[in-house]
Amino acid sequence: MKRNFRYSFLLSIFFFMSSISFAQKETKTKTTPQKEKSTTGKTIKSSKYEIQGPFCNRLARVRMNKKWGYIDTNGVEIVKPKYIQVENFKEGLAKVRGQKGWGLIDTTGTLILVAEFNYISDFTDGKAIVRMIGGQETYINKKGQNIGGR
Repeated sequence: MKRNFRYSFLLSIFFFMSSISFAQKETKTKTTPQKEKSTTGKTIKSSKYEIQGPFCNRLARVRMNKKWGYIDTNGVEIVKPKYIQVENFKEGLAKVRGQKGWGLIDTTGTLILVAEFNYISDFTDGKAIVRMIGGQETYINKKGQNIGGR
């Protein structure tokens, strides 16, 4: 009896883990046209994008022609797809990677920190660590201003 229970338990773990890995692979493939419900209850169509992420802070990441940007819940492009990589907005800011490195934008698409850093940490207590191309690190505030340290 215990043996059957162990086998069924292991089998269910195997199926659970395989479904997780399949779901992760799905995000890297082209998606079919899909409809998303916005926070206002309207259904928006995202068929012109190769990939559309979930809405986070009323904005979603979208990819077109291998470049990333953002749309709002009405499907309006806030940031045209021009970045190599983008992250979701946290505390009103998002990390974006251009040709020269990482930078920051706000929810209106305004560049807060020029995209030329090797690394930008998440903000904690209103400050984040940035690593410059040469390896030097410093702290910045949410306005992208150098506040020293490190």
